[in-house]
Amino acid sequence: MRGVVTLAIALALPEAMPGRDVILVAAFGVILVTVLVQGATIVPMIGLFDVRKMQEGSVAKLTEPQTWARLEKVQLEAIRPLVFDANGNLLHPRLWEQYNYRAQLTERFKDSVFPDEERPAHFTVVLAGLAAARAELLKMHGAGQLSDELLRHLEHDLDLQEVSALHVSGGVGADRAARAWPRQPCRSA
Repeated sequence: MRGVVTLAIALALPEAMPGRDVILVAAFGVILVTVLVQGATIVPMIGLFDVRKMQEGSVAKLTEPQTWARLEKVQLEAIRPLVFDANGNLLHPRLWEQYNYRAQLTERFKDSVFPDEERPAHFTVVLAGLAAARAELLKMHGAGQLSDELLRHLEHDLDLQEVSALHVSGGVGADRAARAWPRQPCRSA
């Protein structure tokens, strides 16, 4: 941008001005040198002063299981004051159980990998349950028991659960669940 301003000022000088040609040549020269020198040296300079490389050596990177263990622990601590009342009575036992289980599980496997033999069975069950719910939802809609708006809302919720399960499972168990509960096409009422 500065080169354009320099050139614009040089070109704005009156033609009759003594030394205008020298100023134009100097402006073009400055622009050319700036573009060539800065353009040619920017990549080596970035490599020379790369802050990310300097920081990588000083901080150990966490693995995914270690990161999840830390996140689950923070989540458990965040909900602790919300699931108990002032007298210490448990208000939301299912949430407390779920977050507590996740925190314990991720802590147990933080320095290893979740056992692959358990993953397919777990997600086959989860996905089969979602497919059964989707089939029942479509049956209720086909019978006129649900409005189109409610159908879309509930399908959206099931879609989110399915996407989450497929993401976490890496697609494991999806084939077996699909064979157990095949999708049925939606029929508008």
